[in-house]
Amino acid sequence: MSYAFEALPRGFSDLVGEEAAQGVWAESMFRSVTRSFGFAPVTVAPIGYAETFEQFGSAATGRIFAFEDLSGRRLALTADSLVAVLRALAGSGRLTGGGSALGAACVPIARYRRKRHRGWSQAVAVICNETDELAADLTLLRLWAELFEVLGPAAGGRLEYCDYGVLDAIAADEGLSPAAARTALHHRRRRGPAPEPGDGDGEPGEGDGGPQDTEPAPPSPARFLRRLDRLSALCRGLPPREAPDRVAAAEPVTGERMAHLRTVLAIAHELGVRVEFGLDWEHAPEYQAGLCFLARTGDGRTLGDGGGYHHMVRTLDIGLSSCWSTSASVNLLAELGPVPEAECVHLMRMPSADLRTFMAVARRLRGAGYDVLEHWQPRRLGRQLRRVPARPSQWFALVGEKEASSGRLTLQNAAATGVTRDLDLNPA
Repeated sequence: MSYAFEALPRGFSDLVGEEAAQGVWAESMFRSVTRSFGFAPVTVAPIGYAETFEQFGSAATGRIFAFEDLSGRRLALTADSLVAVLRALAGSGRLTGGGSALGAACVPIARYRRKRHRGWSQAVAVICNETDELAADLTLLRLWAELFEVLGPAAGGRLEYCDYGVLDAIAADEGLSPAAARTALHHRRRRGPAPEPGDGDGEPGEGDGGPQDTEPAPPSPARFLRRLDRLSALCRGLPPREAPDRVAAAEPVTGERMAHLRTVLAIAHELGVRVEFGLDWEHAPEYQAGLCFLARTGDGRTLGDGGGYHHMVRTLDIGLSSCWSTSASVNLLAELGPVPEAECVHLMRMPSADLRTFMAVARRLRGAGYDVLEHWQPRRLGRQLRRVPARPSQWFALVGEKEASSGRLTLQNAAATGVTRDLDLNPA
């Protein structure tokens, strides 16, 4: 079986020209914002050991491109941005000593199955071993506030918060471990709540009388889920400012979590970030802990997410006690971003122009901030000029004997006839 040279497997795409420029802009913007917050720039290898991704137990498990190399080692294409960045930080020695470490990267991802793309780029920022949860949450909040500001109001960016620390507080009150609580939620998502022998709809301690009413109630996933359901219903439609107080009043064991949430929501409001809060436990992933969020566009598309990955990263045995992360689709950021269009000059070399003069003019234009597309032997000049895109950012200029002797160059705008600029080729 043969394939055309330019063909790609379904779900992958090559980007050229303006499409590629949008992605380059999105990556540059994300790297610039994260660097301003002290995240070390990271680049990751496009390949690693398959076990690296499989042991993490992330959404990439079962979706990776795995294969054996000539030495019989089982390798895989990079399938998860967080895993790849953690591998890079651990390999660089930045996670030694238990100190905090920050890293950010734009990672090309390849997965065997994906609804929209099998290959795309993910921008990810990671905070490792930070002892102050509030500091980590506020760092991610402010990072997204900066990203929304760059994307502009047209993107309609907002954050949807859900505090999985509440889940852990109620689980502990029911005698359940975090793992058991997430197992109960996972079971509900897949098959609905599992029945428990002898567990009816009553509250803990309710019954028909007898000695069992005076004994501590055994751990109950069903009771745990019912308490979460009541909180979820309570929060629907509540303004974010009211939710923390109402939740704390309904479930006093969540008071500490709500104080944390109240601070984050207040600062989000001060930053001008649109926020929503809900307790939709049906979508609680097994690996998240603490205050988590989804970043969305104005029309509801998911740009990225963020939160704690503490339970999962502790299984990696690389010296991590805590890990916060946020990631975003570079492809979606590129679609939303106000990509600045650089002014470009289409520079035509006339036969009378000395080649060194032509190159000097191109260098002068670039020094003045223009992109320059050089046409060394423009044939049929009129047709060549008609091919210049008729946009305000596009200009064209001719370089010949006249320009060389006068030391001046005239730029003609491609979109507006008569709009010109005069450039001194020999500035003082």
